[in-house]
Parts: sequence; structure tokens; C-alpha cells
Amino acid sequence: MKFTVIGHSCLRIETSGPTILVDPWLLGSCYWRSWWHYPTVAEPSPEVLAPDFVYLTHHHFDHFHFPSMRRLDRAAHVLVPKFGVPTLAQEVRELGFPEVMELPHAQVVQLAPGVRVASYQNGPDDSVFVVADGEHVLVDINDGKIRGRTLQKILDEFGHPTFVFKSYSFAQAYPVLYTADDPADLALVTRDTYLDDWVRVVDELAPRYGVPFGSMVAFLHPDSRGVNEHLVAPGEVVAAFAAQRPRSTTEAVQMDPGDSWSSETGFELAGVDWYTDRARHLDDLAAQVAPKLADQAAKEAGVTLDYQTFADYFDGFMRAFPPGVLGRFALRRPVVFEVPSSPLPYWVLDFRRRAVYRLSAPPPDTASIVTVNEAVLADAIDKRLVHVVHGSMRIRVHLRPGGAGDDLTFWGLVVPWELGYLPLTRSLRPRLAETTWRRRAEWLEWGDALRVGEGGTLFERISGRLGTGAPADLAS
Repeated sequence: MKFTVIGHSCLRIETSGPTILVDPWLLGSCYWRSWWHYPTVAEPSPEVLAPDFVYLTHHHFDHFHFPSMRRLDRAAHVLVPKFGVPTLAQEVRELGFPEVMELPHAQVVQLAPGVRVASYQNGPDDSVFVVADGEHVLVDINDGKIRGRTLQKILDEFGHPTFVFKSYSFAQAYPVLYTADDPADLALVTRDTYLDDWVRVVDELAPRYGVPFGSMVAFLHPDSRGVNEHLVAPGEVVAAFAAQRPRSTTEAVQMDPGDSWSSETGFELAGVDWYTDRARHLDDLAAQVAPKLADQAAKEAGVTLDYQTFADYFDGFMRAFPPGVLGRFALRRPVVFEVPSSPLPYWVLDFRRRAVYRLSAPPPDTASIVTVNEAVLADAIDKRLVHVVHGSMRIRVHLRPGGAGDDLTFWGLVVPWELGYLPLTRSLRPRLAETTWRRRAEWLEWGDALRVGEGGTLFERISGRLGTGAPADLAS
């Protein structure tokens, strides 16, 4: 077995049989020119573009990147998790890949003699990918948020792995792009949350090696550039593991784009220091992509958001839930979008009244005030991708006292609605019942957390993404 880190969340795995390309984001940027590869990645070679199999962990574009998929040989067989709705598989087929196979949760599939794979799903739209070839097992947790019972299922089936790959930094706006009247509303997540979760999960699986993975990005758009100073560096993860688990048999290893490992020769690491002087490297990279950023700015200039389009969209969101459910149990306070081009600039999502309306000032009981570039929000509504605006880092949110729970719950509930789980009349099919039953261990984990008071906000429970303290990939 051999694998190469292509970049960010992308692995190329060479087994004794087929080659597998995981989460191909191979070029360019994501999220309205906000996200870019860091460290930078090489131009994909012909063999990278012609894998035998592709596996996509979830929908987000830093994992399922349409321009990269268009570069791939359509003869590749694409493997995707079998979620409760078939959206991901349908999108892959629409890109021209005729061979698409959905992997049921925890079902082991043999790709070739001695080569086994399995997908372990969590939340409405995330998964862990396991590849076993002979004695070697790779567990790509990526952005997945799995807990005790699911981790144990992996261990029961595959034993302690050779490698675990896991994300280690944030990919959502909270709390770095939030302000708050009450500082306590910004304290749900800290840098240590990510480090501690990486250490805990890797320690539980006890691999030979743990690799900080799935967080190798830079934010280069002017709206998001300041976020870089908050990013966790992979070296911090390696140091945290050594400090917290000094007697562990697992070795934490930093691997950058282009680095590789094989069962015959071991590690091949370039050893370039990308992080001591990260600010200088980012300046250089920003200069390289400046023409693309300028082009994006030109496209967005003068674009305004149509109120009726906004109102119709979020009216559909509210009506996807049974009457009274949102306002009584989940979202008791309004979330407000500030739209500067409008004469009534505060566009209110009032969940208790099940209404959308405009005001000259936010209501007194407002939970949060959201500001997004109008062109970005208009495009997100058009493409049904509003939930990924949160992770685009092209957003600002101000919390009124105690507003964090309602705000984060709102973003968490938009996810299943936009993916097609809601209204339930659309998704209540044998498929959803089957996938829910296969993942019953996950629901038991939620129940355990709630019983001991660790359930967190409804956002955390619905999205399953605050296992690292935050939705590790609310972006697309």
C-alpha cells in the first residue's frame, strides 16, 4: 500500500489492486473565492486524474469540488455514502459519471482480493472512509464526528489501524467572525476544543500513526483574510498529542501536500516549513491569486438581493417543519439578515410567527444579526446553498445576549432542509428508515450525551458537527 497527500482533504491511495482518490479538490478555490489550498498543491498528474475509484466523504465543495471532478476520467467508479437522501449520488451522475455506488453505513465492500473499504456515516451529510489492504488499514475521519460506539465498530471490523487522518481546525464562522453583547456567547468553542478532540479520537483508535488532515487551507478573500490568524497549525496538533498522551504507542506525524508513505519504504516528507512565517507565505499566495479575486469582485459589484426571493426561500424553510415546531422548541428568537441596499434593511426570520418581514431596526428579541455580501447570499439562495455561507467565512454575525443557541440552531437546521431531508413528507421513505436503523448506534450516542448533559445546543445535536466544538465543514 502507498498513499500520497494531494492537499487539504484529498488522498491518493494505491492499494495492491485499484487506486482510490478521496475527496478531490485538486485546483482553484472554493466558497466564492474565499478558500484556497495552503500549503499549495501541485498541478494534478495524469495518474491522479485517472483513478480506478473516487470516494466522496460529503457534499461540501472542498471535498466534492465540481471543477476537479470535471477533470477526472469518467471511467472512474465513484463511491459515495448512502445517506438518508440520494442527493450526493444524483449530483455525481449529473457530472457524467455513470458508475456510482452508494455504500451503506458500516457495510464492508471488497474492491479486489484483499482490498476492503467501508463508509461510516454521521450527521445528515458526513462520513468516515476506511481502506484495508492486507495488514494495513487507513481510517480517513476527515471532517467526520464519530463517537464511541461507531469508533468501536471500526475497531471490531478492522482492528487498530495503521493510519488515522483527522481534521484539526475550524471551518465555520463561529466564533471568529462573530461579535456579541455578552462575551459568554462566544465561549462555546476555543482552539483547545479542536486539539483536544483530535487527541481523544486518535487515541481511542490507537493507530500506528495519526495525521492532522483535512484543514490545510488559507482564506484569501478580503472578507475572510483575517481568519488565518485563528487557524490551528498541524504542528500544534503534533505537540498537543505528545503533551497529552506521552506514553501513547501512536506517533503523530505532520504530512503536507506531496508527502507520501508506502508499506515498502515508509515516509517521504518534503519537510518544508510552511507555518513559522505563514504570514509571508500568505502574502505571496494572495499576490498570485489577485487577478481571480479582482474578477470575483467585479462579478459581485452592484449585485443586490431581491427581497421577495429571500422571503419566498425562507418561508419555504419554515413551512418545511410542522406548525409550531420551530418557534416553540427550536428557534424561539428571530434571526435577522442586514441587507444594506434595502430601504428597510433588517430582514427578519420570525420563527414563532412563521413569518418573514422587513423592518427599519431589528426586533428587541433578535437572537442574531447576520451580514453577508448580497451577491454571495443571492447566489447561495439560487443554488440552495445558504448553509455553506456560514463556512465560507464571507459573513459577519452579531449576537444579542443569549443569542448563540438560536443562531447556531438556525444554521444547523438549514443543512438538512437544503439537502432534501425536509419536509419529512419528501424523505419518509424506506431508504431513510433503512439508513436510520443502520446508524442506530449514533442515535444512542446522542441519547447518552443528552442524559449526562453534554448534548449542547440543538445545532450541535442536529448537525453532529460540534464534536470538535464546531461544524468542521459547514461550507460548500
